[in-house]
Parts: sequence; structure tokens; C-alpha cells
Amino acid sequence: MKIALERSGGFAAVPALSGDIVVDTDEVSREMASELERLVDAVQFADRPRRTHGAAGAADVRTYRLTVDRQRRSDVLAFTDLTRDSALDALVTRLEAIARGR
Repeated sequence: MKIALERSGGFAAVPALSGDIVVDTDEVSREMASELERLVDAVQFADRPRRTHGAAGAADVRTYRLTVDRQRRSDVLAFTDLTRDSALDALVTRLEAIARGR
């Protein structure tokens, strides 16, 4: 599985908090791959609209585009800080931690 998270916007658009994160579960430990599978499954792509928008006129909102490529399936979800929930928070936080560790 390949997971790509594109991040943009936000207050001052700090480079360390912007840009793309790409993780291929074939290139990480078995434990990390299992954790990422669990976090991706928790997002429940099938039950979500493909794009969510934040409050109109909200300033300094970070935007995200999450793409998950599995063997015969690709899921894409666009969202903002204002529309993140606990499942998205957990996945985004983990992907950002992986990126910081590289």
C-alpha cells in the first residue's frame, strides 16, 4: 500500500509542516505497515464524501489531500483542519511522525 499526504496552507505556511509525505508499506517494518493499515482502515473511505470544505471565510486553514493506493483500488480524500476527525487526526499525526523521523 502506498499512502501520500499532500499538505498546504495554514498560518505562515511553515515548510516543515507543508509539502508531501509518501509512505510505501513495502518499505517499512512489518509492525509499522500493520499500524498504517489499521489507521487507514479506521478512516473508512467508503463512508466519506471525497471532498470536505471548512467554514467559508476561515483564514489560515491547512488543506490536505490523502491518497491511498492499494493493489486494485485507489482512494482519495481532500479535507481541511476544520474537517479532520479522530481517525484522520491519528493517520495524519502518524504520517507526520514518520516524515520527521526520516
